[in-house]
Amino acid sequence: MKKHQKTKLALAQWEKSFRADAKADDYRIFREHLRRLDMPEKPNMLLDGTVVVVQMCAAYLELDGQEVIEFLERQTYDPRKSSDMPYQVTLDIHRKAYARINLPASLRPVDLADLYGAPWNDYGVVGYCDIWISRIDEVPLSPDEIAKFETVVEEDLRFDYSEDELSFWFDPDTHDGVLKVSIQDVYDNEESDDDKDAVSAPDRF
Repeated sequence: MKKHQKTKLALAQWEKSFRADAKADDYRIFREHLRRLDMPEKPNMLLDGTVVVVQMCAAYLELDGQEVIEFLERQTYDPRKSSDMPYQVTLDIHRKAYARINLPASLRPVDLADLYGAPWNDYGVVGYCDIWISRIDEVPLSPDEIAKFETVVEEDLRFDYSEDELSFWFDPDTHDGVLKVSIQDVYDNEESDDDKDAVSAPDRF
């Protein structure tokens, strides 16, 4: 079986199991996670968004010749079952959907810059506007953890985007022990407000 076919089969099996686990739990874990971040309590938006983002991550990993199966095995509905993944990153796909990915402190193998430029055909938008980094065990991030994540995120995004292209800022205070990162395109100061509205981030697609 060719590598692409194996990845396609593994993705289908993962999605089936992930959706079944969420349904069996009546989306309780998702509801609690959304509530913790003061996000709309719409677990289906988090379920479907997670599936779409995991699929995109798998596509990037395959293109880069990296391991896909191991990444999928760590994307459990109950994040506590992914014991070697102490953190989770939650993405806001321009209020169209949300996604939650279980990751190590390096945030690898996910590439935040790649995902910022990813087209979401199902939603008609590109990338995301905010991410939240938190601990799976819900213990507040320490100042040292926050500082390290700020460095990791900055290095990831700046590898692909210059300061003239992308702006982002960190918010460690809105949600206790959770690091929020807001991201947006940089626009030419000479553009009018109407021009900016016409090319706002959700319309980059």
